[in-house]
Amino acid sequence: MAEQDSVKEALLAANYIRLLFINSINVRFNKSFKLMGKKLLTIALCLLVSIGAAFAQNTVTGTVTDESGQPLAGASVLVAGTTVGVNTDLDGNYSVNVPKDGVLVFSFIGFEEQRITPNGRKNINVVLVEDQNVLNETIVVAFGTTTKEAFTGSASVMKSDQLQKRQTSNVANSLVGNVAGLQMRGASGAPGSGAGSMNIRGIASMYASTDPLVIVDGATYSASLSNIPQSDIESVTVLKDAASAALYGARGAAGVIIVTTKRSRSSDAIVNFDAKWGVNSRATQDYETITDPAEYYEASYAQLFNNYYYNTGISAEAANEKANQRMIELLGYQTFTVPEGQQLIGIDGRINPKATLGYAIKSGDETYWLQPDDWKDLAYKKAMRQEYNLSINGGNDKASVYASLGYLDEDGIIQYSGYNRISGRLKADYQVKKWLKFSGNIGYVHSKTESNPNMDTSLGSTNLMYYTTQIAPIYPAYVRVLDANGNPVIRTDANGNDQYDYGVPGKDYPVARTFGQTGNPLGSNRYNKHYTIGNQLNGTFSADADITSWLKFNATSTINWGGTLCHHYDNALYGPKTGVNGELTKYQSTGFRTNHTQTLTYHNKFGEHNVNALVGHEYYNTKTYYLKAKANGLFSPDIQEINAAANKFDSEGYKSEYNVEGYFLSAHYDYSQKYHASVSYRRDASSNFMKEDGRWWGDFWSVGLAWIASKESFLSNAHWIDMLKIKASVGQQGNDSIGSNRYSDMYTLTPSGTYTMSPTFSTIGNPNITWETTTNINVGTEFSFWHGHLSGSLDVYDKIAQDQLFWLSVPEHSGSRGYYGNMGDIQNLGFEIVLNAAIVRTKAVDWNVSINASHNSTKILSLPETKMLDPDNGYEGFTENSRWYKVGGPLYNAFRHKYAGVNENGEALYYVDSSLDGKTDRPGTLTDEVTTNPNEASFYELGSMLPKLFGGFSTDLRVGNFDFSATFDYQLGGKIYDTRYAGFMSPWADAGSAGSTFHKDWKKAWSVNNTSSSIPRWYYGDQYSTGDSDRWLTSSSYLNFQSFTVGYSLPKNLVKGISKARIYAAGENLWFWSARKGLDPRYSYTENTTVAVYSPVRTVSAGIQLTF
Repeated sequence: MAEQDSVKEALLAANYIRLLFINSINVRFNKSFKLMGKKLLTIALCLLVSIGAAFAQNTVTGTVTDESGQPLAGASVLVAGTTVGVNTDLDGNYSVNVPKDGVLVFSFIGFEEQRITPNGRKNINVVLVEDQNVLNETIVVAFGTTTKEAFTGSASVMKSDQLQKRQTSNVANSLVGNVAGLQMRGASGAPGSGAGSMNIRGIASMYASTDPLVIVDGATYSASLSNIPQSDIESVTVLKDAASAALYGARGAAGVIIVTTKRSRSSDAIVNFDAKWGVNSRATQDYETITDPAEYYEASYAQLFNNYYYNTGISAEAANEKANQRMIELLGYQTFTVPEGQQLIGIDGRINPKATLGYAIKSGDETYWLQPDDWKDLAYKKAMRQEYNLSINGGNDKASVYASLGYLDEDGIIQYSGYNRISGRLKADYQVKKWLKFSGNIGYVHSKTESNPNMDTSLGSTNLMYYTTQIAPIYPAYVRVLDANGNPVIRTDANGNDQYDYGVPGKDYPVARTFGQTGNPLGSNRYNKHYTIGNQLNGTFSADADITSWLKFNATSTINWGGTLCHHYDNALYGPKTGVNGELTKYQSTGFRTNHTQTLTYHNKFGEHNVNALVGHEYYNTKTYYLKAKANGLFSPDIQEINAAANKFDSEGYKSEYNVEGYFLSAHYDYSQKYHASVSYRRDASSNFMKEDGRWWGDFWSVGLAWIASKESFLSNAHWIDMLKIKASVGQQGNDSIGSNRYSDMYTLTPSGTYTMSPTFSTIGNPNITWETTTNINVGTEFSFWHGHLSGSLDVYDKIAQDQLFWLSVPEHSGSRGYYGNMGDIQNLGFEIVLNAAIVRTKAVDWNVSINASHNSTKILSLPETKMLDPDNGYEGFTENSRWYKVGGPLYNAFRHKYAGVNENGEALYYVDSSLDGKTDRPGTLTDEVTTNPNEASFYELGSMLPKLFGGFSTDLRVGNFDFSATFDYQLGGKIYDTRYAGFMSPWADAGSAGSTFHKDWKKAWSVNNTSSSIPRWYYGDQYSTGDSDRWLTSSSYLNFQSFTVGYSLPKNLVKGISKARIYAAGENLWFWSARKGLDPRYSYTENTTVAVYSPVRTVSAGIQLTF
């Protein structure tokens, strides 16, 4: 009635105004204008009636929640048939104006849409029911989005709420164990480090790059993902098959990772703040090496005693005396004091019970004190981590804005290392016209990484990882002397600095240290300064135009500028650069990347027929500029600049460029939203191949089908089936990742005179090389049963990579080591299964469990004959990197000696195939002979080293306002060569071997009292007791407690102005188990290294999340 009254009042007012105007016109104008005036007044009347109708609109408010009563923030409330609408706030509240007879449409991703006619009601509370089919869930794909129902390919999606459960500076680390089919190797725990090498569905190539293509907000992204805070990321989509990734053509063969940053999803302004503070520590365990000085002297003595007593036949007493003497000679340092006339190690092989730790040496006017230090304890520490993220988003029906600011400060667990990052992002869009929309996305990141030099796997005198991994527990890190009171103190140098022991006799202690003489990375790194400064500015700008209701145009351009400055100063006080008065190296790399795409999208519906089509063009270009300068003889350590150095002895610079251009199209058709078909095609040109003869062009395509079987009438009575989808796809993708200019002979320019340069041949080019092509077949199913209590997917795939970009070696006297050619095929065959179970789903308790498992086997289908050793005699393969490659064999086929146990004297034995006549370049089949010298032993195929199964599992639990989550990743089967353990189990082969630590398993070695052991005897001088063999192949299975969170959400509106508050604790890399303590199979598919890498970091934090 109120609406009708307001309309009547508006009409009466309009009529009254009309009469006044008519009377006025009759007075002022003659009859010839009356007709025109009446027409104008009629128009005015219509406008006033419209205004009256507008006044008749009804304002409706309410709350949108799910079935458990939880508010749905960001739900859409739209007036049907219009663009008028709002999004709910964080408490699920909304307010919208609805015209008479208007219909409200309530929707939210993952829930069934509801349509409600207000009929005059002022307050409407809506409960959305979860869409058990989840068919309308949006998935980000190549150059757009699609629904889960229409998607015919294979992909995994991690959303913002899942990513926020992880504490890592690089989002790629969050994918491990959560994305089926994805593996990562070689990741470092160093602050700010990039991701390790990633593989999606196996090894994509033998010699070309196998890393997936990374796309951020629609553009190719080659920088480190640590530049993007996880709090800024809306979702990460991993595309795995041809139907999903073929539109990326030249670069999609190894899979695609699409990162989408957040945008505004609210009409009202919302402010989110997240702060966390935590502690970093080492996440991996050490090998069970000897850490007690006394125990180490006993192990060192035992091998010497065994050699003298059993090999030379002298008496036990003589062997004891000689072994004690020789042990100190070989080690250089004695760090125990024993009573005069007594031996450090008794004839029973145990430390003298009267020995005391510490040993005094008189030299000149000083008395030096030898006392062991714990090098790991000095190198590693517990480190602080703090992170703050602030975001603001809001908008209306015309525009929306998302802005964020982040700060991360992460101290390294190794002294003098750390990472800090400042980031900002502004993302906005504006609906200029009903048919035209502009969007912009600008991000900036500044970071600084501090590190120690030479943190690699080399055996260098400044490599801290080498010393902490290998040095015996008897050596001091500092030089100590006795003060006037006879107490040991660290000696100081002329500058008042603590003096470190570099093992140089006379300069440090009076005696020489045999391990790593002249080295001490603890001392060197204290005064060195190594850091990297990074700056990145990224901008994406796009325009969307609706040409018609069924035809849309988009143009998007992305510009990315990145600059990296590296500063390496090696000090003049200690270490290898003292003789040149310090050395400074500076280099700068600047990258400029552009990506431009234009697409035309068609969408129309004809009855039960739906058609979508896309055509487009993309051009990607990247340029890198590199400059480096090196100088020594610095004026002062306080002025670390090239111009402050006397000798500028080295410099270099270059420019590199790479570009790809492609034209593409795709189409999708469905009938009755039940039967789906998709096709795609892309034609790419890459600068990595020759332009002539069209070799730089490649054609890539895909075809996909999907059937929503659960919509069929014959399953209508199967009420327990919410959704059942069957899909299949086939297509081809490309790989051009071998670097630039491989199609042309390359020359190096070197000085030929004071003012002249001359070219020197360096690399053979092959003008005939072109794309690797991967044919990808995928068959799968997706399902949801019992109202979503059990859901998941199963995919089976077959990937064949043809025309491999194969590296062909040539004799080095030709001036080059080899060249690339297209030859050889490999196959990746496997399956992925994902299961999700909603065990409890009530208003008070919500408990979910998920697990994924993947299997992949990689097989060689063909090899170039020039690589085959002797195909005429059945050896259709070759050996490289301790692997045997053969047609029909696995890609990672171990090729090593076979261990045959020990002989009657305890010496290691290795099998020999007598039919090979000593040849070691081909695999043996017989084990009819043995030898104690591995150099005379045969090599054997030992099978695939890749894991049989890998994946992850997780659980999420909510009880009232409390929440808990935990995630694990795992790997089952496979083998890894444990190089480090082999080194720890080796007795000293000669004098140069002394000083490294031992594994405690040496006690299990063969002896006259332990003849049943298969571990070789513990004798000094045995060179082959730890020879290369399958003895060191160890299971690569592992289980990693990846992360956990536990939180409590405070009651709503407890504090005025704060709509949501949550306190929480979180952990990362909490516990790790493998077949041998200290072994980490995540580093490599094949073998670990003698020297440890920067340990993965365990982080435990507490934090608070606030929403205003």
